[in-house]
Parts: sequence; C-alpha cells; structure tokens
Amino acid sequence: MENNLVLTTEEAAEFLKLTPFTVRDHARRGIMPARKVGKAWRFYKPDLVAWLRDYETTHLEEGKL
Repeated sequence: MENNLVLTTEEAAEFLKLTPFTVRDHARRGIMPARKVGKAWRFYKPDLVAWLRDYETTHLEEGKL
C-alpha cells in the first residue's frame, strides 16, 4: 500500500486491523469517520487516527478499557 491519506474500505480495514465488513458497518452507522463517494466508502487516514485516540480516551474515562 502506498502512503496515501485517502483509504479504501480494504485499506482502512488493514490499517485498523478490522474486517472490511466491520469498517463498512461502522462507516454506515456513523461510528467511524468516512465519506461515501459514489457507492464506495473513503476514509481519511488522519481522521481515523484521531478517531482511535478519541475512542481510547472516551473508553478510559468510562472505565471500559
């Protein structure tokens, strides 16, 4: 994979160590930052990193991690 900032579903899944199904589901439900381009989802890598940081912070504060 090139060092692109915009990722496909499969690239985002690989980056996050999730399945493509989970990534699409999270994007569709608005859990994960994403944009729909035609019929395909696209993910901005810096937004995914920020989402991961926020997720960890939120769950640490709630005592879930």
